[in-house]
Amino acid sequence: MESLGISILIAFGALLIGFVIGVILAVIRIAPKTNVFIIVLDKIAQLYITVIRGTPTMVQLLIMYSSIMVGFKYLETNVLVPIMAFGINSGAYMAEIIRSGINSVDVGQMEAGRSVGLSWVTTMFKIVIPQAIKVVVPTIFNEIIILVKETSVVSVIALRIGGFQKWDLLGLTSKMAVAKPATYNAFLYTAAALYLIVVLLLTFVQKRIEKRMKINERHH
Repeated sequence: MESLGISILIAFGALLIGFVIGVILAVIRIAPKTNVFIIVLDKIAQLYITVIRGTPTMVQLLIMYSSIMVGFKYLETNVLVPIMAFGINSGAYMAEIIRSGINSVDVGQMEAGRSVGLSWVTTMFKIVIPQAIKVVVPTIFNEIIILVKETSVVSVIALRIGGFQKWDLLGLTSKMAVAKPATYNAFLYTAAALYLIVVLLLTFVQKRIEKRMKINERHH
């Protein structure tokens, strides 16, 4: 259960980082290209999304662990390394999800915000994005589910929390394969079952949120 908790911690920590990155990148991609600064930011955002979506998650994790955040891996608690690696990965996918949601919102919403004196940025964050998020909730939940399952590759790096070596769910399974080979299959099936339970719970929450949103829409 401790290992399952570590896997979930990494997934949801990464989700928060990925969501923030996703919103920022989506706004940059959508923003009117009225000056050089925005154009340059847009090119950087495009490059970021292309590189992250075009390279394997495990490779990104290993680069983060052995190169970009190499100083962090020696800390007593180095769980921030995989959280950042998966957060940066998720951000590229979240950006495209949120951008599609923003594009689905009627352009009249932006025009209405501007007509009452709100700036483009204020209108985007206070009026457009909240509506866009409602549209893409199912897709965001799909990204969460993918993220939870992808955290299984954390088993390739050495995790420490409070100075003690710890293992994510699949990492513990791999450890048991070495320590007690006869129990490997039992641990493997248990890990699969636990991942499945988490995914089913997330799917249940997703359906409840979608149902509540539909009820609210009917009331409005």
